[in-house]
Amino acid sequence: MSEATRAPVARALSVLEAMNAAHSLHLGDIAARAGLPKSSTVRLLDQLIEAGYVEKLSRSAGYRLTSRVQRLSWGFRLSDAVVEAAEPLMRAFTKEHRWPLFIGVVDGDQMIVRYGTVAESPVAIDPLVYEAPSPFLLGALGQAYLAFCPDWERKLIVARLSRSRRSIDQPAKNPEEFEKILRGIRRRGYALTSGGLRQMKRGMPKRASDARQRVTGMAVPVMRGDRVLACLSLRYMHAVISEQEVAKTHLEPLRELAREIERTTRQMTAAGNE
Repeated sequence: MSEATRAPVARALSVLEAMNAAHSLHLGDIAARAGLPKSSTVRLLDQLIEAGYVEKLSRSAGYRLTSRVQRLSWGFRLSDAVVEAAEPLMRAFTKEHRWPLFIGVVDGDQMIVRYGTVAESPVAIDPLVYEAPSPFLLGALGQAYLAFCPDWERKLIVARLSRSRRSIDQPAKNPEEFEKILRGIRRRGYALTSGGLRQMKRGMPKRASDARQRVTGMAVPVMRGDRVLACLSLRYMHAVISEQEVAKTHLEPLRELAREIERTTRQMTAAGNE
């Protein structure tokens, strides 16, 4: 891609990425690493200096990033804190209620399963997975995220998915119908997927994949204001317990777990900022 066709934001980010590789860099080094002409690099550096992300040391020392760039990674660091806060709470939940849990966070146009309590559950038949992708429109985690995230964010995600050629993203091509599904999720307070996490079947032994067809995921969001920090999915066997019974006996404890994860995350991040 030529420099002329790259969006201004992309060029600015390429400068920040180039500068992140060293404590300080001269103009020529930054331009070379970012793949930009020096004239464009100078303009971008001036803008980044004005915004507070870069400072010019001197002609001989060059430029360096300021501490302000740490704010750009806040979303990523917050997701790590959410998962760290969730792990012991999820283990305690599974010890009490027996059913395994998964927690997922958004990553582009999919959810990523970051942790699960399969090992702690005496009734789990799901495989133990970490860092596994979960498409928005198939899994309970993704549907819960889309149902409860802000309208502007949901519209952006669904619009991107509607341009996808993947069969798993086809529901996004009918946003009105899909919005009806999301309204139903918001009404009852949870998303439900039979067979759950279908995208994980690729590469799995057939027996394990078939076994997981007997499992349903019930997912709720971990909220902070109107923002979805993560989503929790309780995995249960629908031949053993019905949706109505799970909702009656486990939905409120699952919601309380989500609230406790948010409170613990808030305490952790507040302590880290002192």
